[in-house]
Amino acid sequence: MALLSAKRSLLPEEWLKKRLPWARSTTLDRKRIFIIPSKTALALMVMVLILFILGVNFQNTLVYAVCAWLVAMILINILHTYQNLAGLTITAVQLEPCFAGEKAVLQLSLACPNKQQKLAVQLEWRDEDAVQVNVLSQSPQTVFISHSAQQRGYFTPPRLRVSTRYPTGLAIAWSLVAFDVKGLVYPKPLAHSYSGLTKPSGEVSEDGRDIAQGTSDFAGIRSYRDGDALSQLHWKKYAQTGQLHSKTFVDPTSDERWVDWDNTPFSDTEQRLSYLCTRVLELHQLDYSYGLRLPQITISPDKGEAHKLHCLRALALYGLSDA
Repeated sequence: MALLSAKRSLLPEEWLKKRLPWARSTTLDRKRIFIIPSKTALALMVMVLILFILGVNFQNTLVYAVCAWLVAMILINILHTYQNLAGLTITAVQLEPCFAGEKAVLQLSLACPNKQQKLAVQLEWRDEDAVQVNVLSQSPQTVFISHSAQQRGYFTPPRLRVSTRYPTGLAIAWSLVAFDVKGLVYPKPLAHSYSGLTKPSGEVSEDGRDIAQGTSDFAGIRSYRDGDALSQLHWKKYAQTGQLHSKTFVDPTSDERWVDWDNTPFSDTEQRLSYLCTRVLELHQLDYSYGLRLPQITISPDKGEAHKLHCLRALALYGLSDA
């Protein structure tokens, strides 16, 4: 009695945690699979009951046989529906990062025991994406399913409902799988830019990079253009070729930029983070070297995909207790 009362006192979520714990990989077995009849099965059982009552009234053995056959079919179908889900192993591979307001894509790997196949397996979240898959061999099968993520920071997807109605639809075998995996949700970028950044103008070097027209360091020789000063003419080259050439110079300037918390047009924290996120994406696209300054956090200027992800991660986790 004490055990029964203790079980009844458990909240549904607490009971789920004991029966269906959070894990990276879950294999469905009899402790994790639940079976309920479908509406068609309920209607069929009502019909069997009516036939049985008629058989009793009219003492008709043929009606008894039909009732027994229908009941046996329902029971055998329950076993087949359970077997179609039993032994299925579902593993969370990774949860891809996304921006707030977008959908985080969860990559799953599904596998079944040797010489078995799982048909018409439904994976779904309530009011979110759903996918149906057939697992035909022991080799893992990759499945992608997405869930909306509204808040920046770490996102852990809710329990995924795994179900099947195979083979006849008279029974529904289902389970709730909780994946111990989390992904980053970056701040939502602004719809438009406030910075007005453009690529720097000037001469283009042989490697395709923009250079400024300066006066300090000698950069090379180019063909003469109307308007070039006499001081820019390369007389030695003229003596060799008989054609006018001009000398070019560059000033040693730095293209480093800073994405600074204190230099934003907003006062709200989330708006500031969205603005800084937009700046990081712009500077990365323009191939600038940039750094990030947040309260108590400074990331030195750099460039590249790894640097961009480093800055976005700092923005996603800024000020969160689970960072």
